[in-house]
Amino acid sequence: MGGLSPSKAREIKIKSKGGADKTKKLIIGHRGAPSYAKENTINSFKKAVALGADMIEFDVRRTKDNVFIVYHDGFIQGKPINEWTYKEIRKIARDQGFDLPTVEEVLKWSKGRIKLDVELKEEGYEKGIVELLSKYLKEDQFVITSFNDSSLKSIKDHYPDIKVGLLLGKFRAPLLTRISEFFSTKRHQKAKADFLVAHWKLLRFGFLERAQRSRKPVFVWTVNDEEMMWKLFNDRRVYAIITDKPDLAVSLRKKLLPQNKPR
Repeated sequence: MGGLSPSKAREIKIKSKGGADKTKKLIIGHRGAPSYAKENTINSFKKAVALGADMIEFDVRRTKDNVFIVYHDGFIQGKPINEWTYKEIRKIARDQGFDLPTVEEVLKWSKGRIKLDVELKEEGYEKGIVELLSKYLKEDQFVITSFNDSSLKSIKDHYPDIKVGLLLGKFRAPLLTRISEFFSTKRHQKAKADFLVAHWKLLRFGFLERAQRSRKPVFVWTVNDEEMMWKLFNDRRVYAIITDKPDLAVSLRKKLLPQNKPR
């Protein structure tokens, strides 16, 4: 497949100094492009690439027979994912009208096309997923994110060059967890996170100022409102925008380019 095409050559280097140039802010397709295709499917990922996303984000779970699959929810038909075999889940998905990909299938497809934001939904399989990612991609072609602090710390302890991001925004979590998301310094230090992935609602409460003091780049999820997206593109404290509508984000970012500014 070779290297990334020129249109996908936007560098993904997580830096903390100086803020992000608004014309170079990363656009990440949330589960691909779910406004246009079934989320977390190859078709959704293809659509995100066609619409100009810089990265695609997807969710990882593990089946009973230790197959890594791309799926968001912890249950299917009322039964935990880890109590089904991949063959069983694949049949359920096809009966529901979509193909559920394995992580390996996504890696084979994505290599040379687009970079990845890989969200670990559970703890305990960090080593396995890193080994699988490393089989197909170089360390600068993906990042790993999770709500699970221990997963990130485990990865950084054993693979320090891999970039990891702490996901924040569990608004139905216990009170202490929610407070730790608004004031996340101790958590991200303990987890050894390279960057923070904050739900847009967190930004109302001085989150970006605190992140800037901690010198942590911030990805914001999931931003689909045009007015909010525009504001975030013009905020140097925001490094990347995660969205269901990568085409909208791409069109707004183009308006920020020098040749598109009024004379």
